[in-house]
Amino acid sequence: MVAIADLAARLGKKVFTEERGLVIVSDTPMTLGDSQLIDSIITLFDTPEKFADPQIAYRNIPSLRGWGRWAEHVAFTPNQLSLYDDPETQWRLISQKRYDAPTLGMHELASDLPPPGVHPRVLFSPQDVPLILARIKSSVTGAMSLIETEHLLSMSWLDPATSDGQIFQHLVAGRVDALQLDGQVNRLTRSLNTIALYALLTEDEDLGTKVATAVANYCHAIESEIDAHINRPGVYIAYWQEAPTWVGPMDLGLNYDFAARWMTDEQRAQVRRVIGKIVGGRRGYGQNGPLRVRDNHWVTRDLTIFLANLAIEGEEGFDEEVHDCGVETVLAFLQWGIDEYGTLYESNASSGEGLPFQLLSMVALARRGVNTFGHPHWRKMLESQVQCTSPDGAVAASRGARGSEPLSRQVVAAWKILYPNDRYADYLLGPAHAVAEFDPQQYRREIVSRDIEPMPLPGVTDPSVAKSLLYDAPWRETSREALGLPPDFSNPSQGLFSSRSDDSTEALWINMQARPDLYLGGGPVHHDAGSFYLQAHGVTWGRDGLSDDDPASVSHAIVLIDGVGQDDGTGLSPPRVAYLGAAIAQTGAIASADLRNAYDWLWTSWVADWNAEPIAGRSWELETDPLVVRILKGTQRYRINYWAPPLHNRWCPTVRTQFNPVAYAYRSAGLIRGSHPYAIVIDDIRKNDDTHLYEWQMPGEFATATLPGLDPETLVLTAAQGDRIPDGTPMLGVWEVGPSACQLENVRGRTLVSAQTVECRFRIVIVPFRMGDEVPAVSVDADTGTARLEWSDQIDELQFDVPRDNRTRLRVLRDGEEILQSK
Repeated sequence: MVAIADLAARLGKKVFTEERGLVIVSDTPMTLGDSQLIDSIITLFDTPEKFADPQIAYRNIPSLRGWGRWAEHVAFTPNQLSLYDDPETQWRLISQKRYDAPTLGMHELASDLPPPGVHPRVLFSPQDVPLILARIKSSVTGAMSLIETEHLLSMSWLDPATSDGQIFQHLVAGRVDALQLDGQVNRLTRSLNTIALYALLTEDEDLGTKVATAVANYCHAIESEIDAHINRPGVYIAYWQEAPTWVGPMDLGLNYDFAARWMTDEQRAQVRRVIGKIVGGRRGYGQNGPLRVRDNHWVTRDLTIFLANLAIEGEEGFDEEVHDCGVETVLAFLQWGIDEYGTLYESNASSGEGLPFQLLSMVALARRGVNTFGHPHWRKMLESQVQCTSPDGAVAASRGARGSEPLSRQVVAAWKILYPNDRYADYLLGPAHAVAEFDPQQYRREIVSRDIEPMPLPGVTDPSVAKSLLYDAPWRETSREALGLPPDFSNPSQGLFSSRSDDSTEALWINMQARPDLYLGGGPVHHDAGSFYLQAHGVTWGRDGLSDDDPASVSHAIVLIDGVGQDDGTGLSPPRVAYLGAAIAQTGAIASADLRNAYDWLWTSWVADWNAEPIAGRSWELETDPLVVRILKGTQRYRINYWAPPLHNRWCPTVRTQFNPVAYAYRSAGLIRGSHPYAIVIDDIRKNDDTHLYEWQMPGEFATATLPGLDPETLVLTAAQGDRIPDGTPMLGVWEVGPSACQLENVRGRTLVSAQTVECRFRIVIVPFRMGDEVPAVSVDADTGTARLEWSDQIDELQFDVPRDNRTRLRVLRDGEEILQSK
């Protein structure tokens, strides 16, 4: 439905109805002859999700006309093009019949929803407040969060002598002219959210009245700016991310919900009107695209539009379509943002920017009869996290941007409230505070006596902080052994493999990923196909990359060819590769992947300018991978491309350009358990028929050591800081037992094994030990290529077979008996 009269008023025009029933927006009445048939041109209507005909924009908008259709710049055959013209794939959401029925500990999920206009209502009801406060106080972390909030507010927003306190006073007094609307204002709106929540929980009527007035006055201050933003020519206002930061879109709805009980009718009307203006008709990221692509943190970050809309539920301005899109998005993210093994599609750090809002939306939905807390993907999420967490807990392997960071602590803490008996949450939350030993008064004195200015203000709408105030839970410190998990984990959906020697914090652990699930040329992914982590004795000897923020493959644990890996540093994206599965046995596990695609191609799906770097000067062709086609075919009408304001549809499928072609590239990585566990990494790689420099690298900056009795070609790393290596110091032995002549060294912050050859077959054996322990005698049979690792109490043989596909298969024998064979 289109409100033509409202639209005409915004344009400064009037609405006239012609005698044939044609509605005309014009300055003056129009009289049309029968021959003009002007009503025949009004036949197409766009929706917030789709264009009726996306080619109209290409014909009429100069920038798009200059950009041209993607097909003018990409090579393809007619048959290939027709793949994307097929009808859109009809994706089915997981049936609720597959949900389990967990006993949930969050009592507010079952409380009655209040009538429209009664607040709080989004996440909990008025009658829940005393119970929530009691829950917070019963947890050491919750009590600490409450005390920290009180102290931090007293030092800032509630202290008139501070700049924050002066801003708060201006807002309360209605001196809105003193405010400066800028990109930092979301700190203000987030802080107002915490102030309102704190006042609500502590039943501080005076503070509640002040923060309610501040929220209402802030909305009054920005309303004219919102009107100007909405009416400005050329600005596409149907997209939530186009809402200016000074609106505080992540906080707007809950600010009203937490503070509304203290507002006057006039103040409520003011805030509702602003929420309705900024929410109405908009879509969050992914909501103007197919269900299948709602798998990333941009999707969950934008669920704040769903929460804002719920704040005015049942009242004027509430948008039913925004609500329905939000429900659909929550369900879609549970299916594709988290896979069937519980692994998030993006890194923990990226996911953490939006996952708290996914959680809040699930809480809100459960209170309205749509309970998703039994979704099978969601239920396995923490188990997957545990399986990919290093033995010492320092690394949570998730790959991509800041890929070693742990999962959002806010989410894990809330998980523990939702599922009180969940031991995975206990394990991930780490060392617990003893309730009996905690003295709130003593803690209050401690934080008052020390400078805690850098301590962030807890808040439920700030995903960057560890404490939410609302969901800070008690937990029990738990060992991995108590969880009863298998030592090996293989996720073929994401090509993720993790294996450890035992459940101790000293265990040997290896974790590899080679992603077969990528489909877009974009996102916070790294060029790290096949990279791995390695930890033993509490030391992370091998990292996925030199830096969590560096996407370049030269910084990751992969093989370089003449100094070049899987990308050229221009920002183009990695393609999907093939994960070949894992062989898992009681005594070990090994996984394999075909990495050829990662060297052969670079991807992109979003092109701002075909004549600018890194797009210009390359030959592009259409990606015809079946997974990519299945996801993107028939989606040309969607408006999802948000990279080009004012969001005209520069639709482009995933396209590829050749980069560093190879004849083949395989990696296998695994771990052998026993009295003396060790890891093995096997690479089979060949570029062409010429000789090249192949460099196997494992990032990790350590000193090298020379031990008596070892072959001089053996590389030994030490965790010792000085020249002297005390007994018990963690050490790592690295042997190359393959057919190529190799040099082993530790340079430039990495372990490097290099070979000048045509066909490279790295076979790297990695043995952790402590100074003073027995070190294995390692030998290779010159005739068979079999490697032998011999300790006084353990003798293993590694047999290597290379069939016609050029991927090495490993067979491990102990005392003559096979204990592991790779797939």
